[in-house]
Amino acid sequence: MNLLPNAELFFLEGKKLVKRATQDIFDGKDILLIGLTGAFLPQDEKMVKDFEKNYFKFKDTCLVGDPDQPNHIEDIYFVSMNDAYVMDAWWKKMKIKNCKYLPDGSGALSLRLSAQGGMTPNQTVVEMYNKGLGKRSWRYVLLVENNCQMCYVEEETPDSANTRDNLDIDPYELTTASEALKMLKARQQKSTVDLVNEKAKGEDYIPLIDLGQDANNNRAKIDTGSE
Repeated sequence: MNLLPNAELFFLEGKKLVKRATQDIFDGKDILLIGLTGAFLPQDEKMVKDFEKNYFKFKDTCLVGDPDQPNHIEDIYFVSMNDAYVMDAWWKKMKIKNCKYLPDGSGALSLRLSAQGGMTPNQTVVEMYNKGLGKRSWRYVLLVENNCQMCYVEEETPDSANTRDNLDIDPYELTTASEALKMLKARQQKSTVDLVNEKAKGEDYIPLIDLGQDANNNRAKIDTGSE
């Protein structure tokens, strides 16, 4: 678990640019941070609309946090290495009402996130000079809880390549809304099982899931009625 790097980004409010720190934006919140290649690109437009369509599915209170508490993902943020003017125009064109954007024109957040790791080191931002795009964000979906990186899913590097730089393909398979929901449900299911098992330690019980040989498992017996 890594602390998300802080970055100051410029947002368009009215006709003025306003600088805001990501640490303040995410403070105390459970959010999804999603990496985009760039504004107005067809594949990225498809991605944003996919999450917008499924937005309220991410509000399910069983997806994040303490299983005993009604927590939910508060916001979905898309980060792209485009300036605030471009991102604002793109959002208006798509008529997005729920998902939000982070204009990272200078790469202040994306480059720090790539250098820090937590996902594939130094490959969260990749070169796309072969498409005239310069350096851009790789596609990923990252769960952030109170500025801490919790879990993620990202597009894989092709088996035929040893780098993500200047690829001919534009993968969008593992970072769809449905795959992100699968990731969150799988993580929360494990957390729920771990919590129940932790509370039952010291009792003669059978774990919800057999996690292997340990003292509890060795003592747990299923009464079949026979010796």
